[in-house]
Amino acid sequence: MSGPGEYQEMAASVPPALKAITLTHVRYHRGDRVGLFLAWVSLIPVFISLGGFISHFMFRRELQGICFALGLLVSQVLNELIKHSVAQSRPASCELLETCDSHGWPSSHAQYTFFFATYLSLFVLRRSPASRVMAAFSWPLAFLTMLSRVYLGYHTVPQVRAPEFWIRST
Repeated sequence: MSGPGEYQEMAASVPPALKAITLTHVRYHRGDRVGLFLAWVSLIPVFISLGGFISHFMFRRELQGICFALGLLVSQVLNELIKHSVAQSRPASCELLETCDSHGWPSSHAQYTFFFATYLSLFVLRRSPASRVMAAFSWPLAFLTMLSRVYLGYHTVPQVRAPEFWIRST
């Protein structure tokens, strides 16, 4: 029979059988209300995609929606190319979050929400003041998404600041 120490060694040497889907895999500390809120904020890109694209394409079928979708696709492809070419590690908390097998810089979530805020702001630039208020609301969401990724331990501050810098520079 094996002792507890041998079992722990064996368990530590066996790789986990399951892997999380990185687009929706968000964890927070149990009982942490701020963490729970920021975990939901971290999923804003998923909500934008599902709700926005499905409803827009079903009801409008406009060129603007297709341009937005293509812009997000190009943004995501560039993000993945940069991540794999730079190959910067995630923070030390990646072990706990089971994300060490992916790269941390730049943050896809931060890049996505900053692209969305920029696109929306440019789209409503010459429209009514009410539209501009809606666009202004997207910027705090982009910054909250950055904050959520750092607070929850998925990224470091420099990893989430890169998309903000790129978008503000253009």
